[in-house]
Amino acid sequence: MKALATETQASSEERGAAVSLLCGLILSAVALVVYDRVKVDPTTFDLDPAMIEVAESWNGVTFTGSYPKAIQAMIMAQTAHPAPATGRCESLNILWLGNSQLHYIENFEKGQHAAPYILRSSLACPDTTVPLGVSLPHANLQEHYALAHLVQRRLPIKVLIVQLSFDDLREDGLRDDFGWLLDSDDLAALRKNPVGAAVLAKAELRWQGRDVGEENVALAGFLQKRLEEAVNLTLGEIWPLWADRKWLRSRLYIDLYGIRNAALGIRSTTTRRLIPQRYATNMAALRALLREAALGEIRSILYVAPFRHDLPSPYDPAEYQSWKQEIKALAETHGCTLLDLGALVPDGQWGPRSENADFNHFKAGGHELLAKALLPAVAAVSRIR
Repeated sequence: MKALATETQASSEERGAAVSLLCGLILSAVALVVYDRVKVDPTTFDLDPAMIEVAESWNGVTFTGSYPKAIQAMIMAQTAHPAPATGRCESLNILWLGNSQLHYIENFEKGQHAAPYILRSSLACPDTTVPLGVSLPHANLQEHYALAHLVQRRLPIKVLIVQLSFDDLREDGLRDDFGWLLDSDDLAALRKNPVGAAVLAKAELRWQGRDVGEENVALAGFLQKRLEEAVNLTLGEIWPLWADRKWLRSRLYIDLYGIRNAALGIRSTTTRRLIPQRYATNMAALRALLREAALGEIRSILYVAPFRHDLPSPYDPAEYQSWKQEIKALAETHGCTLLDLGALVPDGQWGPRSENADFNHFKAGGHELLAKALLPAVAAVSRIR
């Protein structure tokens, strides 16, 4: 009898554990479904909803790109429809590398344009002079270096404009999209320089076995890859949560980022100190970019990116001034034009003032000021043969 009672108790406990597990799974599934209702883009989650991303075209041909596939499409459009020389106007491509400041307009209104379009419309030969706006959110100088190789191998470039953002010196490496954006010839060209080889080596370590344009890229050529893709496709059709794995991961990372900032009291005005190793790697990429541009007889214009001054600066003053001295010396060494446009855009041209205010993006008036500030330098170097 005692053994029977013990066995009955054990069975009851097992049933209780099974019921608890089932209830936990049901509650978890419901929580995930609710959590999945909001899709979050990790590159735009912290931006003002009133800000609009702008893609520019001239005579129906796109000449800006603000994410990898758009950059690829822009290069293809320019290759298929090059601006022909006409009369006194020669064909001239200007590569303008920047971050999202180049393609977002705060409080956008219909008919407004970003700086590359305004610059082009202000030039003496807008039909044949093409300022190719190539920008990525939070783009670092290592990515600028790789993008310069990508564009210069496909389009003839005479002038190079590089936006220099102090904040982006904290970013590091090539994002995953470069794994499919760069072809084998691009990779070979980058490896010829020690800086490019080091940047690629670090990036490829991250790319191994990760999604860099397609699922399971490391299994290319194997039966397992086709099998896993078929299983993922089937599960995604049956179970929406499976198809939304990428969005769930992005939102989780963003929520963890927000929790960390709240716990540590981090705001947009909190001082962002340099990360020495990342700073050194990015500045090495800038030196390589300018050196190779000079060797290719490409005239270079550097400019310190505008940022807002109506709130406490997020930059350490000593670090910021030291960096500006370093880029001044770099410009002199490589024969570049350098413009300090940090204070160019006035207070009224930025987004809302708040504890998490945006220091990087401005209204259409700011884009006009930026284009006008660059115009004399672009006109001067574009006349040099």
